[in-house]
Amino acid sequence: MNTKTEGTIAIIAAIIVLLSAMWDPRISVAISAVALVALGIYRFAQKKN
Repeated sequence: MNTKTEGTIAIIAAIIVLLSAMWDPRISVAISAVALVALGIYRFAQKKN
């Protein structure tokens, strides 16, 4: 993954976290956990290739 793609993903994740903070805290935690797991799986898949 190149630097530009990683930066874009980081910005999108930050916006999602900021917007989800206005919701119910349980929903915010669930969204953050799902996003973290998805990013981990994606990075793990990239390392395999």
